[in-house]
This record gives sequence, structure tokens and C-alpha cells, in this order.
Amino acid sequence: MKIVNKTRNFVISDNSGIAYSLFSRLRGLMLSKNRDLILVSPQEGIKESSIHTLFMRFPIDVIWLNSENRVVDLKTGVLPFNPRRIDTWRIHKPKKPAKYVIELGSGKIGNTEIGDKIEFLHT
Repeated sequence: MKIVNKTRNFVISDNSGIAYSLFSRLRGLMLSKNRDLILVSPQEGIKESSIHTLFMRFPIDVIWLNSENRVVDLKTGVLPFNPRRIDTWRIHKPKKPAKYVIELGSGKIGNTEIGDKIEFLHT
């Protein structure tokens, strides 16, 4: 799936996976070689769209979208869990309820900002 920032007219990802099931959302990008993934929550919320970086192997950028595909929060350079670094022992939550979470390889978020409209295109 292609992820496009319609507000700023640029492609965020050319080839993203998508995770609908509880297991695939929980697994996310951990132990994955794919660096882009869309997590689809069954309902819009803060708890439902929270993520962890346990067993991740690389830093990621994260974009949270509401049900209208508007950016409600974002974080860049989220570090993978490291048992020797207490600052990586956390759950990442959006500031506002979200329906979609986009996990990207670090640096792919570009100049995306809160309020931007994001579009998913089947490739």
C-alpha cells in the first residue's frame, strides 16, 4: 500500500504493509525486515492505538491518524526497547484518539504535521 501526505503532496511510503488482526497489530514491526506498516484499530481511541517497541531492531517514526485520516499526533526517532536504557521502557500513546497508526523507518515522516490529510492507495 502507498501512503501519501495529501496536504503536502509527497509519498511517505511506496510499499507499506497493513495489520488488521489483534496479533498482527501487537506484532507490528518487531522482528520484521519491513520498515513501514499501517496498524488499523477496531475502534478509534488512545488505548487502542498505543504501541510498544519491544523486540524492535531499529528506530521508527510514528504517525497517528483519526478515522478521517487526519494526523492527530506524531513522533520521530522512537528508539527500540533496550533493557539497559530506562527511557525505552514505555508505551507510546497519541495525544488524541486515533484509528490508524503508521510505523515507518526513522526519517520517513518528512515534514508531516498534525492536521495533515493522509491517503492510503492500493498499489
